[in-house]
Amino acid sequence: MEMLQKDMEKMAETAHPEIPVEFSALAGERIVIETTELDFYYSAESHALKKVNIRIPYRKVTAFIGPSGCGKSTLLRCFNRMNDLIPGSFLEGKVLIEGEDIYKNGIRLEELRKKVGMVFQKSNPFPMSVWENVAFGPRVNGITNKSELEEMVESSLKQADLWKEVKDRLQASALDLSGGQQQRLCIARTLANKPDIILMDEPASALDPISTGKIEETINELKEEYTIVIVTHNMQQAGRISDYTAFMMLGEMVEFDTTKKIFTNPREKMTEDYITGRFG
Repeated sequence: MEMLQKDMEKMAETAHPEIPVEFSALAGERIVIETTELDFYYSAESHALKKVNIRIPYRKVTAFIGPSGCGKSTLLRCFNRMNDLIPGSFLEGKVLIEGEDIYKNGIRLEELRKKVGMVFQKSNPFPMSVWENVAFGPRVNGITNKSELEEMVESSLKQADLWKEVKDRLQASALDLSGGQQQRLCIARTLANKPDIILMDEPASALDPISTGKIEETINELKEEYTIVIVTHNMQQAGRISDYTAFMMLGEMVEFDTTKKIFTNPREKMTEDYITGRFG
């Protein structure tokens, strides 16, 4: 059996020499995000990510799972440099998006964050109307034509599966929406910037089951057009909506594979123990 495993690994390397064995599940996929030996420090004494290597495929949903404090959200925020806002933090290694090192000198953060949008754990609508929330990004990016803005607002709200619920309330305050509606509004606001990648940090953790279901339906529809990376503590949610899953522990990438493989036949015992609820 051991010899058979080695032969299979050798075949995987031969067929796709550029893909390490741990990423053989990605053979044939277009890679959009890639990290190489990534270390992240909140301070010299706080080493949050340790030699993380991961590849994120195009127009798929990739879930990060693992216990609290394992580095999931920290890694997610490395993809659009949100961690830059933390005083004293620093990074070593590389983060490539479409082959470009996003930590090299000269990268324009506003362009990066337009391309790599983010939806946070807690919905954070602006204290303005529904319409103004969605139009905010395009206006900042220089779009002033009213009809163009109207079209972008409607399109983004439809993609976020919110249009039917708010089309007659576009001038009402976004703060009057329910929690689930506010989170879908934040997704629409992100979509209005025309990103290529959407990062989601536990977007449904504070929502009721019905609202969570709507968010999951939205994610399944969005992956037809966007690359999505989601952090979730909900094992069932990861199993329902993701194509690939990465399991993290203590700042390290323990295992990466198709979600089906991770949940039914993981390679590492630590992954199996977490999936089956033995810890975490």
